Amino acid sequence: MKSEHYKSIMALNDDTDKLVREQLVELLKGGFAPSVILLREFDYSKAGVILDGLHFSAWILLGHIRARQMTLLSFMKDPDENLEVWPDAHWPENHVPASEQEWNSAIDQFEKELHEMIGIVRHTGADLYKVQANGKTFSWAAMTTLHHTGYHIGQLKTIGRQLGVW
Repeated sequence: MKSEHYKSIMALNDDTDKLVREQLVELLKGGFAPSVILLREFDYSKAGVILDGLHFSAWILLGHIRARQMTLLSFMKDPDENLEVWPDAHWPENHVPASEQEWNSAIDQFEKELHEMIGIVRHTGADLYKVQANGKTFSWAAMTTLHHTGYHIGQLKTIGRQLGVW
């Protein structure tokens, strides 16, 4: 029979694990600036504009964000087959989406992939803290995703302000 002290420590650990998972989910969504909402608000007709001094448009940023998120999601889905979690950055060469449908489809895919990652984070059977063969953890992958996405969503928001989107 487990001692009351042990049960209390396990309950604390379960509560802490639940709290960390909830906070990771909130931040993966974008926290106070939800990424999917900001992307959907961005005016498609301005998605291909590259402002003076920058080397990217909103379309390029979206492609870059998606590529990194997909790399980290692939690691979380199958860590043994996806050990390379920080390959060279993918920056799409085409700075303009071919159509509004392509822009919206890319946002849909970003959201779908984000929800897949959130599903893994929420799944209590997924050990967020287990060190994988590459030395990384699922919690690291989730935090890296939220940090990387947040950084570039901030750039997208700045571009949008300069272009009169917001």
